[in-house]
Amino acid sequence: MTLGSNIQKLRKEAHLSQEEFAERFHVTRQTISNWENSKSYPDLETIIKISDSFEISLDVLLKEDMTMVKTIDNEVKSTRKYARALIAITAVLVLLIGSFGIYSIVYVHTKNNLEHNFEEQLKNNDFYKNTSGYYSMDFKEGIQYAIPNQSMPGLFDFSLHFHAEQIWCYVNLGDAEVEITWSDYNDFYAASISQDTHKVLGSTAGFEKEDYSNMKKLGDELGISEKEITEIIAKGNELYKKFY
Repeated sequence: MTLGSNIQKLRKEAHLSQEEFAERFHVTRQTISNWENSKSYPDLETIIKISDSFEISLDVLLKEDMTMVKTIDNEVKSTRKYARALIAITAVLVLLIGSFGIYSIVYVHTKNNLEHNFEEQLKNNDFYKNTSGYYSMDFKEGIQYAIPNQSMPGLFDFSLHFHAEQIWCYVNLGDAEVEITWSDYNDFYAASISQDTHKVLGSTAGFEKEDYSNMKKLGDELGISEKEITEIIAKGNELYKKFY
């Protein structure tokens, strides 16, 4: 007998109409008719409910209905497959959420430390807010260092550094101005610009790596004495190390 025939037999033995049977299992009368005529099958959960309600074992209820047995077998396999996929997805989500939580803690800790240190160094090195919104420090007459107004990128920028970790030095030579820009410790670019024509009078554009430690060559290129350029570079490196 098919599952449909068994359902019909159980319903009639219980003296239930299709409407009454349908109400018991929260489906429509037409659904019961389709089950009994093997046009469709109840889902696995409903089959178990029918089995429990009429106290009939599943093997008896499904006996000889190989089509339904195969359907249930495929449904169970699909359920297991989806369950494994769901477990994998859940594990990945837990890992991502956990990783983001750890990153958030590291970000807040780093942000607080960097911004606190930045404010401390501004104070300790006598920097003041200039008209451009940056900070300036008067080193010697005609020599000034500047630094951007720093704040950490947002949490979702996924960065643990300031936006622009730079230091500038401006040296007024009267007829020319020298600008030195640090992008890292002992990593800088320098150029001397004419005050009148705004032309480049000298720069480190053609320097090799070893030339940057040759203070005489650097001074000659920029029009600054070896002693003074040595002090300027040393101070810039010192500030970069303190701020960043």
